[in-house]
Amino acid sequence: MTEPQRISLQARWWPAACRAQDWKTGDRNLRLRVCAWAVSLDNPTQLTLLEAITSDRQPSRLLESANDLDNKADVDRVKACLGMLADNLKSTNEVGKPQIGEARRKRDVIRSALKCLALYESQPKRFMASIVDDMFNHGRPGVSIKDLTDEPAIKAGGHEGPSDLQRLMMRLQQVVNDKRNTNIIVPPYTHLQGSEPLTIHEMKWTAAVQCNCKYCDDLRARGKAPILPPLPVVENMADFDPELDPATDADCELGSGVSSETVNPF
Repeated sequence: MTEPQRISLQARWWPAACRAQDWKTGDRNLRLRVCAWAVSLDNPTQLTLLEAITSDRQPSRLLESANDLDNKADVDRVKACLGMLADNLKSTNEVGKPQIGEARRKRDVIRSALKCLALYESQPKRFMASIVDDMFNHGRPGVSIKDLTDEPAIKAGGHEGPSDLQRLMMRLQQVVNDKRNTNIIVPPYTHLQGSEPLTIHEMKWTAAVQCNCKYCDDLRARGKAPILPPLPVVENMADFDPELDPATDADCELGSGVSSETVNPF
């Protein structure tokens, strides 16, 4: 569990559930028990979750602290269940649907790739739209990224293939890396143009997205997460798709846990 996730748990998700259920926010043992049941039950209703919490039974997973939760599926389940306990309809609809959280993280990776692409394409979102059109519109006219899901594609013989969202994420990452190697930088980044391509670390720092190289990971491990510079691009990357929530609204770190880089630069 990341520090931003822990802050969200203690400052937002848990207090909201406590207000709805008339619990004491300072009851640490209760908080851990609720979180333990949230990650132990596959698809609970509010009634079955509350029944488990108040029962004498023990959850299949016991938690000594929030650090025992991972920063992906566990956090998704805890957030959804606490939202359900807080009578939040949107969160309730996500209980038992891990693919929603996975899709958010993949969209976060796509957002990061778009910011990197802005160093090499003056209109990165338009460029991505052309990729979506090339990959998916031949059989589905008018499809856009809003229509892409993280459901596995079922191929002949019943074999599962990568989802549409996974395919787009991998394709866009490869495009970014190819353009990085081509080393043609667009304004307002031409001052960075050199005879050698930017390293992936340099590219990500310039694009103001989280870098997961050893140097940056070591900084974060020492509690010295780098402060990234602002990104001077024309297109508004915050306007990616308003109806598709990012996983980065202080609930999850950018692309946390997603290590699907097509090329490892280090």
